[in-house]
Amino acid sequence: MSDNSNKGSYWPSYVDIMTTLFAIMLVLFVVSYSRFKVKEEELQVLADHFIEIMDIYDAASNIDSTKFAYNHKYSKNIFRLDIEYQPKGFDLTSELSLDLTNKSKADDLRKQIEEAGLSIKSTIEELQSNENLKKDIKYLVVIEGQSSKLRFIDNDTIWRNNYTLSYLRAWNLHKFWKKRGVDFTKMERCELVICGSGEEGIPRINPNETELKHRADSMAKAIDGGSIMDVYKQLWIMEEQKNQRFLIHIVPVIGQLNMDDRIIDLIKKYRHEGKNTDVCKQF
Repeated sequence: MSDNSNKGSYWPSYVDIMTTLFAIMLVLFVVSYSRFKVKEEELQVLADHFIEIMDIYDAASNIDSTKFAYNHKYSKNIFRLDIEYQPKGFDLTSELSLDLTNKSKADDLRKQIEEAGLSIKSTIEELQSNENLKKDIKYLVVIEGQSSKLRFIDNDTIWRNNYTLSYLRAWNLHKFWKKRGVDFTKMERCELVICGSGEEGIPRINPNETELKHRADSMAKAIDGGSIMDVYKQLWIMEEQKNQRFLIHIVPVIGQLNMDDRIIDLIKKYRHEGKNTDVCKQF
């Protein structure tokens, strides 16, 4: 009698336990699935934003190649124009080296600088009017001045050095463009940053000492009585002066993005292969 009673109570208890376990598993599945869907949506939003950012950088890299060379590593446009100032000069309207020797060429150079600014403005306006890009995208325009490592000596104003000089040149470029209708501070969803990296900053042109010494040796031999060291110094100065230039950086800003490196690598891979960017299926 007792054995039959125990057998009779076993199956209801077993069913209760299995029902409880099934209910727990169902709850866990629903919670996990809902959390995955939320994460999937977040990842897809990040992927969409990243594609937009890459499109913007692609557009920035195609600004007038006659006046800019785009550095893909640092995403910066480097002025191709040879802008050489008078010693310690920073005013584009009157202190170019050409202002002392050839006023007509100086004016031509200023015209090209103006056209370069208009090219940047036109690129940003095209991006802002692009229907495929979200309207919450803002553009940070950085005008960066660089200087050579040639020694700056000014006994009258101690605060002036290559760092402040590079900033003054960048600030003056902004004022130069502003007077000619290129004012990034007045553009919709656009912010301007002016800076001077002086003798540092990236990218820079670093004179190759070995190559310069070899060239100096060859040139000194061709000059009767020429000093290798004097020739080397002149070559070094010529190379270092190439760092007296401007860098333009257009940075797209979309809220606060925090992308995992895996996501970025996957998007780049898919973009390169021309596939649809459905990164959510990969996680």
